[in-house]
Amino acid sequence: MIGNGSAPGCFNTNSKPAPCNISADKDEEDFGDFEFRGESLLNLVQPELVSLSQHWLAALRDHALLSLPPEFASQLPHDGGAFYTTDTMESSRPHYAASWPPILHAAALWLNAGGFDSKPTSAANVPNNNNSSKTGDSVSDRFHLLFGICMEALCTPRSSEPVESVLTCLQALYTLLDSTWPREILMDDRSLGIELCNVLHRLILTRDSPSVQLMVMEVLKQVMKAAQEHFDTQKKKKIKEMVPANQESRATQEVDLLGEGGSTGEIIPGQSLVFAVLEVCLCLLVRQVPALNPLPGPTPIVRQHHTLHFTEESGQLIAAALSCMECLPRLCSPQGAVAILPTILYLTTGVIKESATKSIHDPTVMATAVPVTAALHCLKTLATDKYCKDERSREDWHKLLQSALAKVIDLAKTGSDETKLDELTMLLGIAVFVLHAPAEVVCAPNLQYPCINQFKQCLQSNNITVKLKCVQTLRTIFSHPDRSVATPYIHALAPRLVEFLYSETSRQLSSDTELSLTLESIQTVETLITLAEPKHRDLMQGIQMLTLLVPILVNCLVENSALKEANNFTRILHDHSLQKLMKIGPQYPQEFKALMSQSGELRSKLEAAVRSSQQAQLRARVESSTAKPLSTQTPTIKLKTDFSNFTS
Repeated sequence: MIGNGSAPGCFNTNSKPAPCNISADKDEEDFGDFEFRGESLLNLVQPELVSLSQHWLAALRDHALLSLPPEFASQLPHDGGAFYTTDTMESSRPHYAASWPPILHAAALWLNAGGFDSKPTSAANVPNNNNSSKTGDSVSDRFHLLFGICMEALCTPRSSEPVESVLTCLQALYTLLDSTWPREILMDDRSLGIELCNVLHRLILTRDSPSVQLMVMEVLKQVMKAAQEHFDTQKKKKIKEMVPANQESRATQEVDLLGEGGSTGEIIPGQSLVFAVLEVCLCLLVRQVPALNPLPGPTPIVRQHHTLHFTEESGQLIAAALSCMECLPRLCSPQGAVAILPTILYLTTGVIKESATKSIHDPTVMATAVPVTAALHCLKTLATDKYCKDERSREDWHKLLQSALAKVIDLAKTGSDETKLDELTMLLGIAVFVLHAPAEVVCAPNLQYPCINQFKQCLQSNNITVKLKCVQTLRTIFSHPDRSVATPYIHALAPRLVEFLYSETSRQLSSDTELSLTLESIQTVETLITLAEPKHRDLMQGIQMLTLLVPILVNCLVENSALKEANNFTRILHDHSLQKLMKIGPQYPQEFKALMSQSGELRSKLEAAVRSSQQAQLRARVESSTAKPLSTQTPTIKLKTDFSNFTS
C-alpha cells in the first residue's frame, strides 16, 4: 500500500534494505535475517491494517479535539478520548502534537488503498473510544476528518511550522484526493475547493522551499481534476435530461453553459474555483519571474533589460503553473473562457519573454529550456481549444490570439545593446500560431508578413542550429493542409532554400549540423514536389519542381577521384543524393528522361556516379569473397599408426 506510488515522496519498498549490524541478541539476529531476505515490515503489518487504521483515525480525532482553542474546551468529551483521559489531557498534548503528521499520512495512504470502501469497525475495537458514539465514521466523516486536520495545520498563523510537517500535510492531501470518492465529496461543496486553493495560495506566498511549492502544484492539479470530473458529470446528466425530448442539438449548446461564467462570462472572485486556481498560478509565476507582476502604477517606458537564469526547480514550477492554466478554459463556459483568456495569454507570453532573453554574445539556444517548452505547449493548447471554433466565442477568441501573436512578433523585434530575445524561441512561438491557430488568425496581412520576415531572418542567421530548425519548421508549414496558410510561405521562402542548395556552401561540409542542414533542405524541396504532383497541381508545375531538385542532387555528386579524398560528411551527402536520384527516376520516368535529355552534363555526371557506385559494390563483393578462409577438409582415410616419431 505504502509503496504503490500513490503519494509523491512516499518511500520505495522495493529498494534493498540496508545491511543490519550483527548483534549477540537472538531477536535482533532474527530480525536481520528477515530484512536480508528482502521482505518488508508491511508483510507483518498487513493482517492488522484494518484494526490499525481505526486506531489511526481515533488518534487523529483525539488530536483534532485537543487542538481546539480554549474557548471550545466545553465541547471536549468529559471522559476523555480514545487514548487519553481528562487527567492525562494536558500531558498528552505534546505527544499528539509531535506524532500526528506520520499518523495522518498513514491514514491517508490506507484510505487511498481501499479504506474508503471498507466498513467501519465497531467502537468496541478502539480502547476508551468515548467520542465514537457521537462522531460518525462514514466515508464523508473520514474525508472531512483528514481534510480538516490538513487545512488547520496549513492555515496556522505560526510560520515556524516545520517544513516536514507541511510536506506531510500536502502529501496526505494529494493521496486523499487521489481517489474518485474524495474528489466527489470535495466538489459537492464547492467552497471547500475554493478554500483549499486559498490555503495553497498562502503557502506559495509564505514558503520559499521549492519542494513545498512543487507539492502545492501537485495538490492543485488534483483539485482541478476533481473539478473537471464534476463538470463532466453535470454535462452528462444534463444531456440525459434533454436528449429524450429530441433536444440533442440544443443540449450540446447548453451543457457548456454549466461551466464557470455561464451565459454572461462573469467570473466572481471568492465564488469561482477557476479564479482561485488562477490566483495560485499567478502567485507562483510572480515569485519565480518578478517581472510578470502587474504593477498598479504606470509602467516606465524605458525598462532595464536583464537575463534570468532559472534553476531546475524554478523551471519545473513555471511549467507546472502553465500546465494548470492551459486547462482552465475547459472548466468554463464559452463566455467564461473568453474572460480568463487574456490573463493566461499575458502570463504565457511574459514567460516566453523573460525565459528567452539572453546576452547578445550568448550562442546558447533557449528554446529547449523547460519554461519555454511549457509556454509553447500552453499556446498550442489555447490555439486548438474547442472554444476557438465555437460560434459563441470564436470572434473574441481569434482577436485575442491575434493579439498574442502580435506580441510575440513584437518581442522578436525588441532588444538592446546588451540583450536580445532568442531567435529560435521566437520562431517556434510564431510557428505554433501558424500551424495550429485557425487560418483567420494568421492570414491577416499585418501579421502574416512579419511572420514570414522572421523566418527569412532565421534562414540568414549565423547560428547553424537556428537555420536547421527553421528549415525543419518550414517543411511542416509547407505541408499545412490549408493552402491559404502555406502558399505565402512557399512563395516567399522556397526560393531561398533552392538558392542555398545551388550554392557551394551547401556542399562544403565540415560538421554533422551542416550536413543535416543540407539534407533537411533537400527533403523540404522534395516535399514541394509531392505537393506539385499532377493530382495536386498541373503537370507543368511538377516538371518545374523536378528541374530544380534533380540538378541540386547531381551537383552533390562527387567524381570518383575526388570522392576518395573527401571527408565523411561529403561522402554521406554523395551517397544520399545518388540514392534519391535512383528513386526519382522510376517515380517520374517521363519527366526524368526529358530532363536528362536536355542536359548532357547532368547525364554524364550521373552516369559516372552510377558506374563508380557499381564498381565499388563489385569490388566489395570480391574482397568479401576472397577474405573468407579456405576450409580445411578432413582426409577420408585415417591412418591407425602414428608416424610422427618415425626417423629414417
